Amino acid sequence: MTRPYRLVIWGPGDMGGRALQAALRSADFDVVGVKVFSPHKDGRDIGELVGLAPVGVTATTSKEAILALDADCVVHTPTTPSLLRGADADVVDLLESGKNVVSAASYHNPSMTNWLSASRTPLSVLRTVAEMKVTGDAFGPSLRPALTAVKWGMRALDSAPARPLRPAVERLAGPVVDRVIPRRPLGSRLQVACEKGGVSLHGTGLHPGLMVEQVLLRLAGLLDEVTEVRFLEVGDLSAAPDGMWGGLESLGFGTPLGAVDSDHAIGLMQHFYFNDVLGNVGHALFGVGSDAVRVERHIYPVPARVTVRAGGTVIEPGTVGAIHMTYRGYIGDRLFMTNEECWHVGPGNAHLGPDHPRSLSGGHVITLDGSPCRVEMRNEMDDEAYSADWSAVTDISVRAMLAAVPELCAAPTGVAMPDLTPRYRLENA
Repeated sequence: MTRPYRLVIWGPGDMGGRALQAALRSADFDVVGVKVFSPHKDGRDIGELVGLAPVGVTATTSKEAILALDADCVVHTPTTPSLLRGADADVVDLLESGKNVVSAASYHNPSMTNWLSASRTPLSVLRTVAEMKVTGDAFGPSLRPALTAVKWGMRALDSAPARPLRPAVERLAGPVVDRVIPRRPLGSRLQVACEKGGVSLHGTGLHPGLMVEQVLLRLAGLLDEVTEVRFLEVGDLSAAPDGMWGGLESLGFGTPLGAVDSDHAIGLMQHFYFNDVLGNVGHALFGVGSDAVRVERHIYPVPARVTVRAGGTVIEPGTVGAIHMTYRGYIGDRLFMTNEECWHVGPGNAHLGPDHPRSLSGGHVITLDGSPCRVEMRNEMDDEAYSADWSAVTDISVRAMLAAVPELCAAPTGVAMPDLTPRYRLENA
């Protein structure tokens, strides 16, 4: 397959819009279609959608029109909440239609399961959902009443008098659950879709993707033996677009402290990404399969110290100004990786520990313990130069996705992972 690659952009929001803009400006790609979800974008020229000159291709809300296109690859950039609304079914259909897919929405290691995987029973999914805390309106106004109903229903079903009814309810609940909150397909289902279409699937971005699956795992090659690794990401979300998760309030910011804990929706959704990360590290460094990796999460809010207005959200002192999320990976009882996300809104509300990046704006810390030494890598924003431009994070993710397109189109059929083995070329100097 040669350039230019015929590309489809699925969901031109913040990340997808930048991917569309970059692809239109590149000689490597020919954008043949764009799937939009807002009626006011339907039928508009895709160049005008991102502030460029018209290119003669119009966006569409029709999934069927996209599936009918002759395209090499789809850049898939849905919102995280859409993973609860059947986005996986779209990916399966795209693969079966003969289109490679590179996605920002998980698929980094589909063999790793999570609380919403198809391997989970319907009632186990409902028990998790019943305890889920939701803030903001990313999931729509009808979710909170539905969660209340599920909570009371599960309490009744788990009571002693209802115990004999559980097997029958379990059988009946499957189709209902999958209509309301579709369970996520197993890796085997995605593999079958790839084989049917003769294509490949790859998940990538800044994190998950570049920072752990490539940078951390390449650093591990410096050690004779690795015993434990840690990845920490700190970020100021004050410039994040309101469209991300439906606004900062949906992430928990600006809400009472009691509204955010390990059962908050953001904590559950992050399993879709970080389970895959932990599974990849467990396999690459310790040779275990996904079924041997256990993931635990812990989330706590930190009160804001100063008032910050960010987009449509106002964070007042005493409300949630920072959120610390920790996902630990275990092989048996052995901790092998800690993945931490520490997000805050505004420099005045930064929650920085002694081992965090020494920057109010954010950064990353990678630590690998082993022999013959300990390896640590830091990157830190320059607070004086930092303009709170969220696009820098988005652009890195977009570059990672577009850079994967040629390799993905040439890859064998199936789910594609980064190749960390040494590769060499002849010097032409």
